[in-house]
Amino acid sequence: MGTKLVLLAVMILVISLTTLGCNQPISPVKEEVPAARELDDLSGKKIAAVVLIKDQFQRMLQITMRETAERYGATVIEGQSGGELDTEVELINEYTASDVDGICIFPVSETGSAAALEHAAKNGITIYCANINMDYDWQTGYAMMDQYNIGELVGEFCAEYIKKHFPGQKPKTAIIQFSALLPEMSEQRTRGFLSKTADLIEIVKDVDAWNADDSVIVAAEIINAYPDLDLFFCANEGGTEGTVMAVRNAGKNIPVFGIDISEHLVNMLLDPDNILQALGGQDPIALGETSMKNLCLAMMGKEYETGVILPGIPLTREDPEGAKRYLKELLDALK
Repeated sequence: MGTKLVLLAVMILVISLTTLGCNQPISPVKEEVPAARELDDLSGKKIAAVVLIKDQFQRMLQITMRETAERYGATVIEGQSGGELDTEVELINEYTASDVDGICIFPVSETGSAAALEHAAKNGITIYCANINMDYDWQTGYAMMDQYNIGELVGEFCAEYIKKHFPGQKPKTAIIQFSALLPEMSEQRTRGFLSKTADLIEIVKDVDAWNADDSVIVAAEIINAYPDLDLFFCANEGGTEGTVMAVRNAGKNIPVFGIDISEHLVNMLLDPDNILQALGGQDPIALGETSMKNLCLAMMGKEYETGVILPGIPLTREDPEGAKRYLKELLDALK
């Protein structure tokens, strides 16, 4: 009798557990996700290469991005935000609504660009950033120039120039930034410059004028307001170009120390007028190739790098042959 009761209890328990199990949700069968499979190339994939403005650095950056992606078999769509957040958002939303698979982008802002790029990432688009770290989980990776280091390179040469040409005095210095375009980058470059020169100069003006048309006017106003001005530091290409022109137009010989490298600026560096003394530049070829290569590897499901920091390039009036060599490399790459 006891044995029968035990068997009956076991049967009731089994039936109860079986019934309980039938009421549980059934887990879906997981299929292999295509993106997880390693690809041999990116044939049939579309990548958007997005830059900011139409200067020579951005042009070279985008050309290198395109050529790198095409080596992996991808089709490339080129975009330009003009440094305007609204334009950038429109571009990203357009790519998200179409069949773009990846975006390699120089974002307008660390914060302002985030929402549209996050939306694109959530829609399956792989995001790799060039020259800005968005620092969000949806960002696949980033590569960037060391902006602080670029400022340091110019500051180091400027410090030696001051010790040689302004012994025992602090030259009156005007700083022209580009905060209206890229505040974080402008600040990093300027801090790098001041890390080597702050104790050696007297800053009489710190203003913003990021394109050549504006900076030639702003620099002229500074020259008129400070007739005893000794030195200019300019944090970007447009500011440097416009300031050199303003010094020329005023018939002055105020030394200019600038950042960014272009054909026009290198020629100014080599000009016998002795105005532009040094440039600290980004390497658009290294940045474009590094960023796009790692985006492509990520899209192919292969190992890639992120957090790549690239050093700046120094060019000085004291080394004209070095400046000429770099100019030739730049022009050859643009062909």
